[in-house]
Amino acid sequence: MARFITLDEAIQIIGKCDEAGLVPMPFVAQEIRTLCNCCGDCCGVLRTLKLDPKPVEKIISNYYAEVNQDECSACGTCEDRCQMEAIRVGESDVAEVNRDRCIGCGLCVTTCPSEALSLVVKPESERREPPAKGKEFFMQMASQRGKSLIPLSVTKRSSG
Repeated sequence: MARFITLDEAIQIIGKCDEAGLVPMPFVAQEIRTLCNCCGDCCGVLRTLKLDPKPVEKIISNYYAEVNQDECSACGTCEDRCQMEAIRVGESDVAEVNRDRCIGCGLCVTTCPSEALSLVVKPESERREPPAKGKEFFMQMASQRGKSLIPLSVTKRSSG
């Protein structure tokens, strides 16, 4: 399901995935070893996030989309591209971003014909640092759900 690739190949793949409207989803740890590019139709993670009223609380992303209202042409491209349904063209004929739903993926930014959208770094008080290792991320998720993954935290390598 995965293979090692060069940096140049990774950049080409990311470009093709962006064109296809796929959300870049790095594994949530400081040392990124994998990167999925997913759609809300096929990916169980994105489908589940989309059902949540505040997807932004379930992921670690330190960015959000912002609209320059003077530049927005209300074309709706961003609304169509957003997998989290975080953008709507409002009554004032300007795109509006729901920050509770925006996961900062940037799909809206890369295809805005009037370049009215940009990704903005969240204020420091809203930023979250990814855990050092993937196992820590799963432990945090379980803890938030009121579950324990103690066996995972004490798992020993088998000697044989």
